[in-house]
Formats: sequence, C-alpha cells, structure tokens
Amino acid sequence: MDEAGLDPVREGHHRLLDLVSELETSDLREPSGLPGWSRAHVVAHLAHNAIALANMTSAAGRGELVDPYPDGDRDEAIERDAAQDAIGLVQQTATAHAQLEIVWDSVSEQDWQRPVRLRDGTVAGLVSCRWRELEIHTVDLDLGHTELEWSPEFCEHTIDFLLPRLEGSGVVLAPSDLERTWEIGDSPTRKIEGSGASLACWLAGRTLQRLPSGDGPLPELGPWP
Repeated sequence: MDEAGLDPVREGHHRLLDLVSELETSDLREPSGLPGWSRAHVVAHLAHNAIALANMTSAAGRGELVDPYPDGDRDEAIERDAAQDAIGLVQQTATAHAQLEIVWDSVSEQDWQRPVRLRDGTVAGLVSCRWRELEIHTVDLDLGHTELEWSPEFCEHTIDFLLPRLEGSGVVLAPSDLERTWEIGDSPTRKIEGSGASLACWLAGRTLQRLPSGDGPLPELGPWP
C-alpha cells in the first residue's frame, strides 16, 4: 500500500470535516438519509469506525486479531456520542481521523497483508472499507455531496463489492460511463443500465439522484453483505 492508496481516505476525511465543521447542533439533529438516524448518528458512526479500524490495524501489527467493537455495543456508543453538541462531535471525529491516519502511516509494506477480524480480510482491506464508509455515509448526510460526485474508480469498486446482493437475479449491469459490464448468473437475460454512480448507489440501497433503468422492475436486492 503506497501513499496514493491512502489518498481517497484522506480526501474523504477532509470533505467530511469541511461539511460538518460549520454546522450548528440543531443541524446535526436533522434526519439523515438513513431511517432512524440523524446526521449526528452518521458522524458518530464514522468516528467510531475510524477508531475501530485503527485498533484492528494496531492489533494486526502485533499478530493479534480483535473485534471491530470489542468494548460493547456499537449502536449504544453511537447513540451516546450523537447526543453531543456540534463542537464535541466534530472534535471527536477530527481526533478519530487523525488517529487512523497516524496508524496507517506507520504500517510497513509487509504488514498490509496481515489478517484482521473483518470479513476475514486484511489490513489493506480496511482501507477499502473506510473508503466505502466515507463516500456512502457522506452522501447519507444530505449536505449537498451526492453520488454524482463519486469517482469512476469508486463506482467500479463499489459495484464489485456489492455485486453479491444480486446473486441469483440473472442480470447484466451495463454502466454507460465505465469501461466494463458485470454479469450475474450463467445466462443473464435482463440488462440494467445507468451511470456507474446510479448503479453503485442503487446497490448500496440509497436514494438516488438518477435511477437505473432495466427491462421491467429492478430486481430485489439481497441482504447487505
């Protein structure tokens, strides 16, 4: 993992803080795009996720496997921290970002492939996880950053990751602005078209700016992977 591999995460951290740092506490109490979660819940979740990934990375460097949230219930912690005022929550988030970046800056080349207890993956996979969390949840904040701003690289990565949600549907995903297609099933009979961003956002189960189109109703998505 070279420095460029961490750049999308750093950019996502900066973008998130830019969006929330000027908000009032009342703004953070407004609903997010996720049912039952305010914007503060989303921001608190992203802060906790950063600390969880930092802890898993540090443990992996010692040859240890730890759970993402070993100290208690994740949702309980999110509820607690979402109740902070804007200053406290933004500061907590900035500190979590800094901690994660410091830990990842210290990872040696060989340690990126150490195993972690998250989807039976590796430390390098945690970087992709953080990238997805940042991009998708920043859209959930409903603060003007939409899936239409996702890069082609992120759209392709997200479609790859979320493709198992379409298992058994027998479709072809054909993004109009990416240089590849995805086939699900041995003999797919239906084509779903749209931009890479619309297909990635649909697979993520989010409200879209532009819906994909297909032959008939879009297939029902499987459980979150």
